[in-house]
Amino acid sequence: MAHDPLAQFRKTPVTPRGGTVPPVEADEYVAFGTKDKVRRLDIRMVPDLEHSPAYNLLLDVVSDSRGGTNFVLVYTVLLVMVRGANLQKIAFAVKNHLADHIQEFDPKRWQKPADAQAAFIESIEVKVTEGSSRYGDTKH
Repeated sequence: MAHDPLAQFRKTPVTPRGGTVPPVEADEYVAFGTKDKVRRLDIRMVPDLEHSPAYNLLLDVVSDSRGGTNFVLVYTVLLVMVRGANLQKIAFAVKNHLADHIQEFDPKRWQKPADAQAAFIESIEVKVTEGSSRYGDTKH
């Protein structure tokens, strides 16, 4: 690619000809990311399974607000159960359609965060709701 003299002023990288820019792999575990104008929530699970439901399908966010140990995302076609620690900020970001992704901790990829106050997702369980799949109660 030719030298781009305006690259330092661009907020988003220039997309190569073949498609979109792939996400950058983080060196440290981060439970979630935020952006403005998010249309889908990427739900990254171990091992390498990802769901990306649209925010317009989100019906409810059920959480133990003060405890911060779990929340459930109720979509028209899915139930997403998230368990961990310090999850209040993640639930807030999802409620306000600001969360870009949430990801389950994978001990094979990252070291456990040293910050005891950081959001930490121990597990994510996704269930297809009855009636949305011909296979009934399907677990992913």
